[in-house]
Amino acid sequence: MILLEEIDSTNLYAKRNIDDLAHGTVIRAKRQTGGRGQFERKWVDLGSGNLFASIVLKNVKMSGGLTLAVARAICSVLEEYGLQPQIKPPNDVLINGKKAAGILCESATQGQNLKWVIIGIGVNLHAHKEDLAQIDRPSTALNLEGVDVQPDEFLENFMSQLYNLEKLYENSSNGFR
Repeated sequence: MILLEEIDSTNLYAKRNIDDLAHGTVIRAKRQTGGRGQFERKWVDLGSGNLFASIVLKNVKMSGGLTLAVARAICSVLEEYGLQPQIKPPNDVLINGKKAAGILCESATQGQNLKWVIIGIGVNLHAHKEDLAQIDRPSTALNLEGVDVQPDEFLENFMSQLYNLEKLYENSSNGFR
């Protein structure tokens, strides 16, 4: 894992360094100053107690449904903490109707094949209600839902879920490895 104190975006870092990064490399930042979501929407950094991470996948057979698979992995982790998350297609995870996590998958092709995929996730783990007011849609954080979890713990649980999904996909005709 590459742990950065502060970066513009973990996805942008991965894209800038893609040739030097191995399959499965995880990039995590304590602060993210230029995070973004789908359609270049700004991801608001609520502080160092939150999760900003990207995972590099190389030589991917197929990425169809990958965002949904990542959302399911996040939901599985949230369920382990006793929460009842919902997926809001195409790339948000909600708790009690409020956004708690976002996903941004980016890829590059080489001919007909995917050269790489970068899975970016942002999860609101610790925030104050007044900080959430700067987000353009109803949002929440796990601490406001009664769950106290640190970024490394959440990431470890997420990677375990993602690994289980990868193994499942690897054994199917729709694998993302």
